[in-house]
Amino acid sequence: MMRVITALCLLGSVTAFAPRAFNARRSLAPRSAVRMAASDMESLRFMTEDNVRKVREVSGTPAYVYDLASLRANAAATLAFPNAFGLTTRYAMKACPNGAILKFFAQQGLHFDCSSGYEVTRAMQAGVPADRLSLSTQELPENIAELVAMGIKVNACSLSQLRAFGEALPGADVGLRFNPGLGSGGTGKTNVGGPSSR
Repeated sequence: MMRVITALCLLGSVTAFAPRAFNARRSLAPRSAVRMAASDMESLRFMTEDNVRKVREVSGTPAYVYDLASLRANAAATLAFPNAFGLTTRYAMKACPNGAILKFFAQQGLHFDCSSGYEVTRAMQAGVPADRLSLSTQELPENIAELVAMGIKVNACSLSQLRAFGEALPGADVGLRFNPGLGSGGTGKTNVGGPSSR
């Protein structure tokens, strides 16, 4: 088992995070396939080969490496998106729920879309204020009243969920998530706004 790395390895604008418990024996690739020559590596987008070696020395491998300059630029671009009636930019936590990334995006001014009560807890543990969290989930968490009292916004995803929310919190504000039946994007494994989307 790889040791747990809790500290961040800062290399200029690059941050590396090692996964908590990676078991090299569980890797699906044979050992010979894991070791690649430098000539076989894809071109590096924001790191030098020296940075890669430094991350390996400090964090071990595998390690996830994020370019803070790119994350900052993307956050700024979404916050500057033109809008006529107001816009709340939300980061979909399921894309990458890494606590350091959540904290960084919160510092940039983003709000967050959580798809479960567990994601709400994870965001709050990363220091994201409750009033910047929105919960859209298939199953309301048992502590929904407590979460709403803390300032978390909730979107009901079905009529039964809307009924359950109303019974648990009569008169409380709730958002509605609905499917207009018009798809956009997606693949054979996902559906984005189409007839079979939630």
